[in-house]
Amino acid sequence: MLLIVFLVWVVAEVAALVAVDHAIGLFWDLVLLIGVSAVGPMIVRRVGTGVLAHTRERLARGEVPTREVMDGVVILFGGALICIPGFVGDAIGLALMIGPVRHLVIRVAGYRMARRLGTVRTGRRGAVDAASRPAAHPGPGPTPPADGMLGPGRPS
Repeated sequence: MLLIVFLVWVVAEVAALVAVDHAIGLFWDLVLLIGVSAVGPMIVRRVGTGVLAHTRERLARGEVPTREVMDGVVILFGGALICIPGFVGDAIGLALMIGPVRHLVIRVAGYRMARRLGTVRTGRRGAVDAASRPAAHPGPGPTPPADGMLGPGRPS
């Protein structure tokens, strides 16, 4: 599956490169690729500094900065995409630097991860492991031994 995603990515990057080349020419195509790859880390640094400031504020208030940690992970991923030359990766990486887009990605990824792990959303702030929920029709429990004695004091 990962190989297929990689191959589709490469084909998309080559197609975007050819399309931009036909639209603006090879020289400006290369200037744009190099320019975005050079300016991208500055954008990532600026966005990351803002997230770091929010993290410090939350820590100073004694709160756990879970949202900021997830922001940092997405910013790191977007920064890696920006630094690798290619128009598709640059577009996705730059989009991840926008707060609402980043938060949407975090929300969708969190929802998908919760479904894979078997958690169920119980309200605005909580999730419960699906295995710990009571079954709809619980089956009969274990039957006690005939002598009525349970536990370690049971004679052998």
